[in-house]
Amino acid sequence: MKIDPQLIAAAQCDGDGVPLAGRRGELAALRRAGYVDLSVGRIYEGHVNALQLVGRFGTAAQRETAHDDVAHGRLFGVWNTQDDEPVRIVADGARFGLVGAKSWASGAAFVTRPIVTAAWPDGSLQMCLVPMDAVAPAIDASAWQPHGMHDSQSYLVAFDGITLDAEGLVGGPGDYVRQPWFFGGAIRFTAVQTGGIERLVYETARYLAERGRDGDLVQNMRLGEMRVALRTAQHWLDAGADAWSAYDAAARDPNAHTDAARERAAEDVVETADGARIAIERAALEVIERAMRAVGARGLLEPLPFVRLVRDLEMYLRQPAPDAVIARVGRFAFAAASAQRSAASADDSGSGATRANASDAQASKR
Repeated sequence: MKIDPQLIAAAQCDGDGVPLAGRRGELAALRRAGYVDLSVGRIYEGHVNALQLVGRFGTAAQRETAHDDVAHGRLFGVWNTQDDEPVRIVADGARFGLVGAKSWASGAAFVTRPIVTAAWPDGSLQMCLVPMDAVAPAIDASAWQPHGMHDSQSYLVAFDGITLDAEGLVGGPGDYVRQPWFFGGAIRFTAVQTGGIERLVYETARYLAERGRDGDLVQNMRLGEMRVALRTAQHWLDAGADAWSAYDAAARDPNAHTDAARERAAEDVVETADGARIAIERAALEVIERAMRAVGARGLLEPLPFVRLVRDLEMYLRQPAPDAVIARVGRFAFAAASAQRSAASADDSGSGATRANASDAQASKR
């Protein structure tokens, strides 16, 4: 798979894991990757994620090595999904052996610097940076027969017998699932999905225009609804970029004397990313439905792009724990309502005290 070298380089971040291109620049690059090809976008999103994890939790030496790897065009990734044989760490002095396998390891055939999550004996997760070009893991492509996203090459990779030294361990136990980065990082794949939505809207409009259907009222209505859905997705991405930028600023504010501002900003990141997941999935499903009605059976013939675009987008929309995400947004709504009630109650109490003080003052004058 060929990924634009400029995109690879654009994924660089600072020592806090904040993209050098800024949050809007980061999401714009991910959206462009998804527009080109959703499988490319999935691989690129893993590359971006991995570099930010190294930037945030890695040592200075690990960050420098990662920078050099990127300069030489090496792709990073994050492999976390596993089935019946989870990856475990077996420590032997200064060496750390890996046992088990990762399923759905995207880019297994060409990603050379994946972060692989592995469990310590107590169950806590450790990020392991595996140099794939220096080891020989067993890669099984036979189970990857997906509905879509075939070119992401998300194969099963077994790590039995591979050992790492301390430089192969990134951060400490539990760092991978720290918030708001773990939940809030979902905004990255929604950006890729938005790129896929944008491509489907464009291809549908082009298909209809080339066949003289751009004057048809019904087709104009369909395209209009598709464009509104696309703009909805884009607005959610903007909200995600704003929430992350606010968190970055709060985390770096030298004048902050408490963690309250950072905690509020972190909660906003998670809630916004969760909302984006829900809204952009709905926008994508709406665009898919309208596109299929617009192009009809003739549009589903090869070599037209619609079959692959739709299948890839449908597959990529299937992200983990969607019900938990929407339930979490509901809890945010209850918390916000409770805070508003408390504030209103405090205001009423204050107003009552003010009125009482005013009455006492009037009585003393009399």
